[in-house]
Amino acid sequence: MLPHEIAIELRDLFVLQNTIHWIKSISIEDRNVRSYGHFKPISSKRFLNDCHEYIFHFTKTGRVEIDRLAIGVSYQDKSNIARWSHTRGSDLRCRARERPHPATFPVQLAEWCINVHGVSRVQTMLDPFLGIGNSAVAAQRCGVKHFIGFEIDEAYLAEAKRRIA
Repeated sequence: MLPHEIAIELRDLFVLQNTIHWIKSISIEDRNVRSYGHFKPISSKRFLNDCHEYIFHFTKTGRVEIDRLAIGVSYQDKSNIARWSHTRGSDLRCRARERPHPATFPVQLAEWCINVHGVSRVQTMLDPFLGIGNSAVAAQRCGVKHFIGFEIDEAYLAEAKRRIA
């Protein structure tokens, strides 16, 4: 419940505009990228798996427009681009390695979150669960001016600092 408790604490300052459920899956790249099922069942007396993470998208008003095509995927059948008027000639459509930390997500996922919000509008980014710093790496790659991250595990924090140095 900790992520939800933090979201509740932030409600006086921000509106929770979107809750994204990242369902972890394994992707295999050949000619195309294909994802299959879920991965990383865990050996635990308490938990079944860790195949799901929350991503909370906070804004000041709850009315910020998003750019879905900023994280789009290309059409497999290129003939569709010309046939379908809604593509407007674009080869993108909407899309609704390492795991040293149990809740890591790809850097690209954080980049998608920044891009869908609009890179030029993201002045400050906050990650209250920094881990090994994938969100900080994404912020750095996307040119976010200010990044704030919290991490209670000193080893993870050291790794995050090393990665963005």
